[in-house]
Amino acid sequence: HQNFSAGNNENSIEAHIGINGEANLDFLNIPLTIPEMTLPYTTLTTPQVKDFSLWEKTGLKDFLKTTKQSFDLSVKAQYKKNKDKHIIPIPFYAKDFQVLSTPNDIFIPAMGNITYDFSFKSGIITLNTNVGLYNQSDIVAYFLTSSSSVTDALQYKLEGTSSLTRKRGLKLATALSLSNKFVEGNHDSTISLTKKNMEASVTTSAKVQIPILRMKFKQELNGNTKSKPTVSSSIELMYDLNSTATGTINHKLNLESLTSYFYIESSTKGDIKGSVLSIEYSGTIASEASTYLNSKSTRSSVKLQGTSKVDGICN
Repeated sequence: HQNFSAGNNENSIEAHIGINGEANLDFLNIPLTIPEMTLPYTTLTTPQVKDFSLWEKTGLKDFLKTTKQSFDLSVKAQYKKNKDKHIIPIPFYAKDFQVLSTPNDIFIPAMGNITYDFSFKSGIITLNTNVGLYNQSDIVAYFLTSSSSVTDALQYKLEGTSSLTRKRGLKLATALSLSNKFVEGNHDSTISLTKKNMEASVTTSAKVQIPILRMKFKQELNGNTKSKPTVSSSIELMYDLNSTATGTINHKLNLESLTSYFYIESSTKGDIKGSVLSIEYSGTIASEASTYLNSKSTRSSVKLQGTSKVDGICN
């Protein structure tokens, strides 16, 4: 069953589509037979598979309960009109005659608000998506997509916003977030632009947790031109490979620049420890580097240090 509707009036334009029905998965009950096969260019032979039921053997029977699966689909889009108008003046010149009445301006409607909504529901999973673009005192874009399911691995939420502010210059701010059983992440960034200064900052973080790997990551980036152009960056990483190897990595970078000089410095630190075949090992590394440059001289320095240890073998 499906339905469709659309409308257009002085305030908005909108359209909606709805579909619902059933999906028949009886074909999953048909037993499969796969004969014995020899892999090309090898002497390996795959065993014969006889009367294999996808519905019974893969767990779909316990997961879906029935081969008759119903679903509902809905899509809605809407545009809300803006009563404001942009005015574009048109100069009109006449030397030899006088025009009694002429249009002096062109009126262009301002952008309105746009929204989009999507949803899908079934016995396995429910999906929802909402998107919006709003033109108010600030221009704001927004989206949210999420799912819910009896299986944790299929559940997620992804959300994002971005806004453009036009007061006292321009400012663009963006935020993103993702959450799932195995992956989490966040991103925030801001860019500001005025007549006297430009400033930017970016922060990104992530977390991964799967059976063979646990990891945390964070990055920060900042820059501005207040007194002099400067940029600073930092990266942090922590990881654990199922306890066979764990470690951290840290990296920092700073940069300054003027017409009279240029300076950059960076540092990196890392460590690792773990065990292989009951033998424990560990190691560290650190490096520092810097460069200063002006019209009269150049200075550079580099420092590198590392250690390692393997039980019963060497230090």
